[in-house]
Amino acid sequence: MNKKSGWAMIAIVAVGVIAWSLSAPQRDTEPGENATPLPVADSPSASSLEPTTLVAARPVVDRSGGYIGSESCGKCHPDYHQSWHESYHRTMTQPITSETAPAAIINQSVVVQGRTYRFHRRNDEFFVELDDPVANGKRMTRRLVLMTGSHHMHIFWYESGFDKTPAQLPILFLIDQQRWIPRQSAFLRPPNMEKGHELGRWNETCCQCHSTYPRTRPDPNEPTWDTRVSDFGITCEACHGPGEPHVVFHQTDSGDSRPAADPIVNPLDLPSDTRSDMCGQCHGIMMVNIDDAADQEEFFRLGRRFRPGDNLGEAYFLKLVRGSKEHWDSETFGKFNALPGKFHGHFWPDGEVRVSGRDYTGMIESKCFQQGELSCMSCHTMHQQDLALQSEWKNDQLKPEMRGDAACLQCHPSYQELGTRHTHHPIDSEGSRCMNCHMPHTVYGILKTIRSHTISSPSVATTIDTGRPNACNLCHLDHTLEQTATHLAAWYGHDKPELAPIEQNTAASLLYFLGGDAAQRVLQVNAFQWKPAQEASGTDWMRFYLLMGMEDPYDAIRLISERAYRSLPGERDSDGSTLDYDFLDPPQGRGEKLRGEYQKVFQTRLKPNDALLIAPDGFLNRARFGFLTQQRNGRPVYLQE
Repeated sequence: MNKKSGWAMIAIVAVGVIAWSLSAPQRDTEPGENATPLPVADSPSASSLEPTTLVAARPVVDRSGGYIGSESCGKCHPDYHQSWHESYHRTMTQPITSETAPAAIINQSVVVQGRTYRFHRRNDEFFVELDDPVANGKRMTRRLVLMTGSHHMHIFWYESGFDKTPAQLPILFLIDQQRWIPRQSAFLRPPNMEKGHELGRWNETCCQCHSTYPRTRPDPNEPTWDTRVSDFGITCEACHGPGEPHVVFHQTDSGDSRPAADPIVNPLDLPSDTRSDMCGQCHGIMMVNIDDAADQEEFFRLGRRFRPGDNLGEAYFLKLVRGSKEHWDSETFGKFNALPGKFHGHFWPDGEVRVSGRDYTGMIESKCFQQGELSCMSCHTMHQQDLALQSEWKNDQLKPEMRGDAACLQCHPSYQELGTRHTHHPIDSEGSRCMNCHMPHTVYGILKTIRSHTISSPSVATTIDTGRPNACNLCHLDHTLEQTATHLAAWYGHDKPELAPIEQNTAASLLYFLGGDAAQRVLQVNAFQWKPAQEASGTDWMRFYLLMGMEDPYDAIRLISERAYRSLPGERDSDGSTLDYDFLDPPQGRGEKLRGEYQKVFQTRLKPNDALLIAPDGFLNRARFGFLTQQRNGRPVYLQE
């Protein structure tokens, strides 16, 4: 067995992230040692910007195994092809060309944390000049070859000089905010957790869910990969299976090679318990299990072997990781939980999913799935043929009306008749929306919170046991757990759990914002900017706490706190100016810029509210505030999106 034979024994796969659990590939050379980089040039028109021809710039498109490419589908299915082409699935990985390159990398220069990146264009090729970590920080000009992400952020990959093995640019572009940030700032990770140059990360990890039919093959002796895909991005064949047998079936002259039945898969025709499995191959928490050298060779040659229509629970290489307690004794969970930090990086303590993109893993723990007909296609559709609806649809590919109560009432119509007898909130209010109570924003990823897909009911007992906020306190940010428990007992007959004094007299949002760990804090600062929560809880009292969040040691929490602060009513000064602050400023600089904001807050008398630490005089109760901050859980948190 060669010296890499053990590296792929177990891998964790989830929404474009695959982290190999055993020894990483061993390298005989330092990153960049044998690279053949592009020469440095100050002008995009300089002849030295000619790309090297000694190595391939990026992984290659290799159509085999019956895969024929998305353009083949468009010839017979133009309408479906058009709607797919409009989707963000298609653009999850794209080669960088004049048609795909965003304005952010066209003849621009940006400074991030003291490092300058200069972007140049020459004809149909795009370059970046940077202090290249692959070349040990040497100033280099590199060709940009791929980008991943589509509607939240763009991550760029550049030609490293290693054959077909691009490296990841150390900065990424936030589309909503139209700004560059360091790559590590986009994730909830400890401040002292360094991130390397990511040479080959796309080949090893991202391709698993950001391309179609990926096959990874690392070189046993060099830091290079011979990764092959049938298409960049998530294309028709990722959901319907290889297209070549389908074409042969419909050819009248195919003779003996014609299959007995059309082998193409329409997920809607599958049983409800397997209908979502083709989604779960990427939108689930999975392990790649390889037992020996023969398996490893087959994995490198054929990929994961799962095809649409297969049962995910019986997949050859893929093993579904379920975090609920009844699965903790399983072999798969045992292997998963043995990997450092994996459980709490993906699950809450009770096994509910806590990070984005694993919606399949969350959904299958719901009674609606286990005891009903729920599937991903109950609410989502991969094709929206109405052109007028495509702009809204493409964000998360929901069917019309599935953003509202119709998503739940299609299976539970009786609750519409119950109305306020069930919700105990005005029928037109956010408190009467099904998803706000049963799919709260307790999942984190991509610098925001996302609805849990484990459909459940609010429970204060669960909040105490797991530290996960309940739906009531994520909206009523000014309420205590005692208040929530009292209402749930009166309305639905819940048993009231025994609560500590601090849980009886302090708003739950502040318990977790001031005393919680980084994963709990980030949920709260997101809740502070949620409009329904602002309307239910008021906003004047939030200013001080969001200013605190803007000094948090975690980059992501500072970024989100700033965004939440700017969302508050009246944030602009009378002259139209806004707060001069950047979450990337060094601590002393941030403190200087925030000092004036703190002074405004401390000079403003608020309505007394014991739960929000506002004393009878209208100012902060400093003693209680100090006590809560001393309880803060400082454990390092890395949520593995």
